[in-house]
Amino acid sequence: MLINDLGGLEPLSGDLLSCREPEYKNLIPPMQLRRMSKTLRIGVASAKICLREAGLEKPDAIHVGTAYGVLDDSEKFLNNLIRQQEQTLTPTSFIQSTHNTVSGQIALSTGCHAHNLTFVHKAHSFESALLDASVFLQHQPQAVVLAGAVEECTCTAYDILRRFGMYDDQVPAGEGAAFFLLSNQQSDAACEINAFDLFLAGDIAMVSDQMTSFLKRTSLKIEDDDLIITGVLNNATSSALYHQLQERFFPKNPVKTFKEYCGEFPTASAFGLAFAALSLHEKNRRAWLINNLGKYWAVYCLVSAAG
Repeated sequence: MLINDLGGLEPLSGDLLSCREPEYKNLIPPMQLRRMSKTLRIGVASAKICLREAGLEKPDAIHVGTAYGVLDDSEKFLNNLIRQQEQTLTPTSFIQSTHNTVSGQIALSTGCHAHNLTFVHKAHSFESALLDASVFLQHQPQAVVLAGAVEECTCTAYDILRRFGMYDDQVPAGEGAAFFLLSNQQSDAACEINAFDLFLAGDIAMVSDQMTSFLKRTSLKIEDDDLIITGVLNNATSSALYHQLQERFFPKNPVKTFKEYCGEFPTASAFGLAFAALSLHEKNRRAWLINNLGKYWAVYCLVSAAG
């Protein structure tokens, strides 16, 4: 789903939640659009919406995270490979199936010929993109970085992942794109990423240890009026983990969840970050985002620009 406010968000239902695509007419030229798969469409459109709202034509660097890449074109190429018995194959689907196709297309669309990286680190792909963006900004403090994530889930991929246990009747599959402009300059910022961390943890004890270490290392404390955004889903394992975390770290805080709007996918934390940033207001000027997919965990602390 592509969002720039929370007003139009409604909880979704179903096993496979498809991205709600925008009107592309003013974002992507028609001749380009007709040759694009969904991943390319939503990725480029999300990036352009982000730039347009900031009044910026092109960024100084592009950082993208994606776990699965362009699944639809990958499937087309493999199907043609089998159907044509590896003979007279056109390379188009293969070329467009590579994971960095989205970042490359954004660069072509915006005329950005600078730093451009795509990270494919499973459920930490988006966090890896953010981490590299923060390092880039340390060395280029005046730069503006476009960072985001994009993911699609085809019917074939859904069937395979469901067979492996990633999805079931209580865990809907999702997809979407979210992009952000990052800068060291705070004048026009909607909010500030005060701190974030990524870690691997297989049980509540490991998660608690990592959370405690993160708070100690950053000298941060979860205050009672801080808003908590979680990636909890309506299944027993996920609910139990988050419930134990809540009892230990934020028992009195207001809590929101975001995956009923986007479903589960490896880079859902990018959607969650947008959801958390847009949830900040006068009453809750600081928000914490806590998300996981299996053993992959991410924690963010956001502060309102007015805070």
